Amino acid sequence: MNQFAHTPVDETIDPKNPDTWPLWISVPEVAAILRLSMSTVRQLLQSRKLRSRRFGRQLRVHRADLLAFTN
Repeated sequence: MNQFAHTPVDETIDPKNPDTWPLWISVPEVAAILRLSMSTVRQLLQSRKLRSRRFGRQLRVHRADLLAFTN
């Protein structure tokens, strides 16, 4: 299975309101929040411009790291 396997995006996440984001955000959720393509998010993760952590087979981004990236 691909490390960037598709997981459904929670529709309660408001991209403009970090208080609605989960603590650990999936790659598809990061793409939705940043309004970027999955391939662009993958490049950010692989180049380590955006920090992530592996949970089993999935990569997740901590809310604080995503906020730091966007500021």
